[in-house]
Amino acid sequence: MHSIESLLATLAVKRSFGSKENDQLLSFCESYSASLGYEVQSQDVSSHSWGGSLSFITLCEESCTVLPSPFSPACTLKAPLLFASKPSMLSSLDARSSILVLHGTIASQPIDNPTLLSQLVSTKAKAIVCLTGSHASTGLSPFPLIREAGFPIPSCYAPASLLESLLQAKEDRLIVPLQIFSEVKACEGRQLLCFLPEKRPTLLVTAPLDSTHAGAGALFHASSIAVMLHLMSQKLNPGVAFLFSNGQAYGRKKGTAAFLCANIQPCEEVISLTGLGCRQSQLAFQGQESSLASYLQAQGLPSVNTLLQHFDCGLPEVVLTSSNQNMLSCVRDTQLDTRSCIDLEILAKQTQAIGDILVHYRRPV
Repeated sequence: MHSIESLLATLAVKRSFGSKENDQLLSFCESYSASLGYEVQSQDVSSHSWGGSLSFITLCEESCTVLPSPFSPACTLKAPLLFASKPSMLSSLDARSSILVLHGTIASQPIDNPTLLSQLVSTKAKAIVCLTGSHASTGLSPFPLIREAGFPIPSCYAPASLLESLLQAKEDRLIVPLQIFSEVKACEGRQLLCFLPEKRPTLLVTAPLDSTHAGAGALFHASSIAVMLHLMSQKLNPGVAFLFSNGQAYGRKKGTAAFLCANIQPCEEVISLTGLGCRQSQLAFQGQESSLASYLQAQGLPSVNTLLQHFDCGLPEVVLTSSNQNMLSCVRDTQLDTRSCIDLEILAKQTQAIGDILVHYRRPV
């Protein structure tokens, strides 16, 4: 049996969807689960792989570094600049001959709203430059504003401090060169649903296996996968199924869609794991109409007000996480999310507490 520390060392590597590392870790989890006597259901996941590198916008022969948006098409072009600071400015905007610069209110948080994304597409901009500050929940600065794999317009992001220089370029009526180095590929992957064959599962415990392209993702979500594997070895509740979801990074929820499409297990509730083992923390939770919420409150677990990513498959759900949300927000989706962020003693205590919750779920709640 592997220790949590050794599991964490194996799992805390770059493992974006479609990568060799992602496939290798899926095989590791599959073999490990099967060796414990679990039946393993492999569920197909369709998504995209992506790779990008530092890109450039040139102002008065000076190159300024920008970052390609996740899943952006590549481009090399020259065009004048056009600006939009509010969503309302997009409705009648014709940017077909321009590079559209997004800043202000419209660039305050990642754009996931399909209507707003559609409005951006309708501008027909040649490319989009997103000027962003510090992300309210992740702390990433700048952060990618557009991260949708199907978004057709080349886009990149850069610090909001670049705004003054870009406004000057517009005033000077410059034709601005932009190069975005990026590659997107449709690819197939899978995720794993594991359950004991002799028992009807009623509770689903899940965490995302894949990471973003930013780093090793120790807190998001290698530590949670390590906890799942450790709990599986203990078999505290035979009515628990474990899902190693995939294609969840960047809020894509491809794993959720695959689960809903392929799952045949009659689970009634979900426990999602995220950010476990964070230094200077205790176990905390966020409830989504879960029958476990009152039990967790009675155990003295603090609730979290920060907006957390849920598995969101339509079942009652509770998210278990670390209480130190400030630290979690500062390192999420960055290169700072390494094993040094994790206190192994705290992770062990949280694992024990989660195990107690699984045991409790065997009784009426």
